[in-house]
Amino acid sequence: MTANGNGAGAAAPARSAVDTTREFVDAIIWGEHGKVWELLGIEARTLVLKVASDRGMDEGLVARLRDGTAAAAERDEFLADLVNGLRADLSGNDLDALEYEEDAEPLEPGRVRVVVSVPVAVGFGGNLPIGSVELSTEASTMGEPQWRIERLVPQVSK
Repeated sequence: MTANGNGAGAAAPARSAVDTTREFVDAIIWGEHGKVWELLGIEARTLVLKVASDRGMDEGLVARLRDGTAAAAERDEFLADLVNGLRADLSGNDLDALEYEEDAEPLEPGRVRVVVSVPVAVGFGGNLPIGSVELSTEASTMGEPQWRIERLVPQVSK
């Protein structure tokens, strides 16, 4: 098994899980809602739409978003709300100083976790995790494997 959770014979995605996570977090920070949606895996999109439905979103709109047939204004409004929620999960951290590290142990074949951290104040040393991102491999439209975001798990204090 390789470090990215793929079996020895499986083709590895061209971009690393860390690079995909960095691109996803940057898209959240910069409000690139289309990029955020593009990087979400099928599992994550399904969950996001289920939560929206459970919170009262019109079932017709849920279906149009799922099928990719929503009007641009509908899609943009939904995705802007999604990005704002994801931003809230990252709030309170120095988003210009984030560091990313893939867990050494894969969650399961084809799934990994990337830990997102911020450097601790000078004198204390090290990094403080602010959350993790779980990714899985999915086939691209060209059939090649690529990392897709399945969950953003913010680290919360108790």
